[in-house]
Amino acid sequence: MRISQLEGKRVALWGWGREGRAAYHALRDREWGIVSSDSQERFPARLTVLCSAAEAEGILALGDAHLRVETELSGELLASFDVVIKSPGISPYKPEAQHALAQGTQFIGGTSLWFSEHADADGALPNTVCVTGTKGKSTTTSLLAHLLRAAGHRTGLIGNIGLPLLEALDPKPAPDYWAVELSSYQTGEVARSGTRPDVAIVLNIFPEHLDWHGSEQRYID
Repeated sequence: MRISQLEGKRVALWGWGREGRAAYHALRDREWGIVSSDSQERFPARLTVLCSAAEAEGILALGDAHLRVETELSGELLASFDVVIKSPGISPYKPEAQHALAQGTQFIGGTSLWFSEHADADGALPNTVCVTGTKGKSTTTSLLAHLLRAAGHRTGLIGNIGLPLLEALDPKPAPDYWAVELSSYQTGEVARSGTRPDVAIVLNIFPEHLDWHGSEQRYID
């Protein structure tokens, strides 16, 4: 799903960490303030942030009239949205999320938005190398970026390594290559987005993060 496809939909951001804030800025910078010929807003007039009570005060302090805050999460609340942009650390297997999914709510994340924005018409992402695995992701991705830069290629180092993908939505100048570290949480987003990088590297798989995935088999899948 591309950002433009959120037009006219009821959209929520679930999570207000760095990934959630990156998604907020990406949506604001891309679409808000655009008005159609009949003077109707083309993007949702309100964007709901699902967050903790502690985070709500800071969000409201932004003074953004587009933002609405909800601190009491429920399956019924999630089901009231067409699309929920979820931070990677929030498991889609939570009962509330599963309830909303059964009602037709679509769950996506900043990772799938970035991949969809950068993919060509066939869903391919040229010059993009993704690295995942239980151990060694950051070291391998950093080394990859270092080697590409040493060879004279402008290279973007992004993803789970510390820079959310949506913070690198429209870099100027655009890099020659992308070196992308993906957590197991983010890898599933890429698969569901229908896009594919030029190169995908899986380093290893150990039984970790099972509290998020729910089972070792689901983690492997």
